[in-house]
Amino acid sequence: MPDHSAPVAVVTGGAGGIGRAVTAALAGAGHRVLSVDVEQSADPSAHAALVADVAVPGQVEELFGRIHERYGLPDVLVNNAGVYHARDFLDYDPTTYAQVLDVNLGAAFFCTQAYARALVAAGRPGSVVNVASISGQSGSPDAAYGASKGAVIALTRSLGRALSGHGIRVNAVAPGLVDTPMAARIPAGRRDDYRARIPLGRFGEPAEIAAAVAWLAGRDSSYVTATVLDVNGGLH
Repeated sequence: MPDHSAPVAVVTGGAGGIGRAVTAALAGAGHRVLSVDVEQSADPSAHAALVADVAVPGQVEELFGRIHERYGLPDVLVNNAGVYHARDFLDYDPTTYAQVLDVNLGAAFFCTQAYARALVAAGRPGSVVNVASISGQSGSPDAAYGASKGAVIALTRSLGRALSGHGIRVNAVAPGLVDTPMAARIPAGRRDDYRARIPLGRFGEPAEIAAAVAWLAGRDSSYVTATVLDVNGGLH
């Protein structure tokens, strides 16, 4: 039987490679994990798989209303939802650009807002972990993706300071190249170039990113906020 006294963690983008690994890591740490995605698919360790498009602010409000009513206030929020198109800058159209920004940045903004509003009203602490990217630090051939992840890093530092007085920590991980279906869309030649530049000589595994997320989400990092943790095999 599930432990209904266990802390609740919400993971967006839970159906993806990193999302499934984060779900498993947090469940292993004793959380009831609510996996959120546009499809009802999740790691088997998830307590529940919830369907919502977190790029739509109205659906975010409805999602967190459902969560509060059925599961209580979450202790942890992991903003992992993301899209990547591997598209050249000159080929971008306004609709695709808006989708990248809405999913990669807007979802993190509005999910954190809904999460924090409820915690502040209840006088509860919490922990937010955003999944950024090395592309947000060094740029990306996919300019919209790089811009969105750079904004996630700025959002992390801003909210880490803004919410600290309420006991809500906000941090991020910045993965390098990770062996996921999303990374598989990177053109083969570019993948080989990246691999050759990684000091550890390989792409990361989703579980390695999840371990960093779980640490930032938990009590062992209680004095860490507004911080971005690089998990990239030494690639800069």
